[in-house]
Amino acid sequence: MADLNLGHLITKFVNYQALNANKAPSQPANQAAFNVPQSNTPAPAAQSTNSSAPQMGNMGGTGQAAYVKDLMKMPQNMNEFIFIYQNKMSFTQFNQQFAMRMNMYRNNLSQTQAQILAQLQGLSVTEAQNMLLNGSKTVLNQLQYSLKNLPLSASGMINLSDIAALIQANGKDAITKLISAMANSAKLGITDLTQLKDTAKLINASIAAASQNDSAQTMKLLLLLYLPWLPLQEGTGFDLEIEANDKGNDSDSILIITITTINYGKVTATLILESSNSVHVNIECSSDFPKDELMLRIENDEKHYSMQSVVSFETTSTKPKLQHNDKPEAKINMSNTNEINPYMLLMAHTIIRHVIELDKEK
Repeated sequence: MADLNLGHLITKFVNYQALNANKAPSQPANQAAFNVPQSNTPAPAAQSTNSSAPQMGNMGGTGQAAYVKDLMKMPQNMNEFIFIYQNKMSFTQFNQQFAMRMNMYRNNLSQTQAQILAQLQGLSVTEAQNMLLNGSKTVLNQLQYSLKNLPLSASGMINLSDIAALIQANGKDAITKLISAMANSAKLGITDLTQLKDTAKLINASIAAASQNDSAQTMKLLLLLYLPWLPLQEGTGFDLEIEANDKGNDSDSILIITITTINYGKVTATLILESSNSVHVNIECSSDFPKDELMLRIENDEKHYSMQSVVSFETTSTKPKLQHNDKPEAKINMSNTNEINPYMLLMAHTIIRHVIELDKEK
């Protein structure tokens, strides 16, 4: 624990609260290292940060999701997670590759692009160019969040036993950090530890669930980590269930997702893997469901994932209304297998996230 800087840890927590309050998109945590179990890659030392008696307020779903992944040394985006897992690298190594891409980007920056960047940042063109040349952390964070197009391997199956071991290993390290932070909080003038304790409970629950090494349970944990409003927990206005069946190899390439929404009734998506990186999606929904908007969001994700898909819709004229005590939920029916194609995983994540967001926006 010699490299644990409590001021840095607490400041990150407070920053995630501010991020959530402003409803800004989560930025990747550049200093977090993603370690595959049994990896010897050390986590980088945290930078010194001064903290003047911060108080732990209500961080909320988006901020807490980002904070949990940061503590567990996992990247903020699902496609980054898959890329790092497939290439057996640490998040530090991933950031080094990203820095090389940024150098190429800066060298190719035109005067017009610099002017646009300057206007967005409220700077002069010279200041904007200097920020880029000096590797401004703020600009790099913003660019890293937007550059998601990573070359994933369609044949690089995701082994759910590996993911279970990873969640246990990184989760235990996160708990150690949280315990040390709470034990030394008085030195930083912190009196409200509710959010840190709640975060520790979430991570402990995920460690216990991952220790069962059940493929459906591990798939659920992984999806919950990357649904930004619901990090590793249920009972917060949305539930996720995954049912594994034993129908044989024919079902290995099929996922059936049933999402119960408040405003649009049930939305059922059938995902069929047609080739290693091509997924056919058939969506059954009510006639008033915003199909065009969902298509736009799916197409936007496809550009980042280098994924091909064919999406079709079947509409029904009626939709069952939820009762007062009902809440949105998603159920996934998958084969009882220990491996999943990365593009099936990405598409399942995309469908659930966007359908629930569209329902919330309504």
